[in-house]
Amino acid sequence: MNAAWEPLSRVADEPAWYWVYDELGFAPSTFSHAWPGFREPSPSKTWDLSPGDLDRSSAEFRVGPYAVEERDLADVALAALKEAVRPDEWVWVLHWQHQSYRFWPHRMAAADTWTVPVFPRVDYHMFLASDFRFGTLGHPWERTLCVFGEPLLTAFGRNGEGVLKSVLRRDGAPSALAR
Repeated sequence: MNAAWEPLSRVADEPAWYWVYDELGFAPSTFSHAWPGFREPSPSKTWDLSPGDLDRSSAEFRVGPYAVEERDLADVALAALKEAVRPDEWVWVLHWQHQSYRFWPHRMAAADTWTVPVFPRVDYHMFLASDFRFGTLGHPWERTLCVFGEPLLTAFGRNGEGVLKSVLRRDGAPSALAR
């Protein structure tokens, strides 16, 4: 593991998990009728990472292709996080039912391997400012990435142009741009 990642104990990550459950109403679910499984803060955008031509409730949707490449999303996320935090600032990284971390974006090089990816391929992944003013919420089964709070939302929009194409929801409501 590189210097950008510090593993946290279950006690050390409790403030972040309490915030996620209390403030976002986190209720993980594999059932499409219960998605997204958390209250999306305002301001926020939730991007659709799926190819868009599959029924979200089908088994094919859960194993089918993605519209966004994991490496491309990692590049967008790292650039956006570096814009949103000071060089000495860390963010919480929560990986549901797994190890949590403190992550210093400015210590990470674009070619480095992510200990916990922003891309939610197999589980819920959350990157949250140390004071919870912004973050990302990756949903593995809905195949979405919610980005909330300034300045991260603006940085994702700027760095994600051409990569993040389909906005599913804005501020938790269906987007006029959604397909």
